[in-house]
Amino acid sequence: MRTINTDRPLTTDLAGRPIPGYDDVVYVDFDALREKNRAHQAALKERGLPALLRLVDVAELHSGQSHHCRRILLAIYNGDAWPLELNRLRNLDEDLQRAALTVIEWATYSDRELHEYLPDGNGTLRHFWEREKELGE
Repeated sequence: MRTINTDRPLTTDLAGRPIPGYDDVVYVDFDALREKNRAHQAALKERGLPALLRLVDVAELHSGQSHHCRRILLAIYNGDAWPLELNRLRNLDEDLQRAALTVIEWATYSDRELHEYLPDGNGTLRHFWEREKELGE
């Protein structure tokens, strides 16, 4: 019989007793899954924070790429009011595309809102909100 991450056969319960009629009982190590998720979140934060800071730095400028960075950041901040338009990624240089995708992935798995990682992040995003409202797109 096969085993998966355990010395118990797949047809036994947690105490090692046979389970009649079950040939494919799978044991899930939730502690290992939790640890894997924590490690993934830590790696994302390590890559994500510099990427977020890069997007914010560009978003504060006055260029077409700045406009697209602001809209991506606003989509992460409030996707209902600022839906993510994927074409915006095509308008960014390759390094900014990578930064944006990293930040989007980080936002997906983070246990906090990303603007909370910025000094006065809420104020920064509100400032971007006002700038984009003025553009009227």
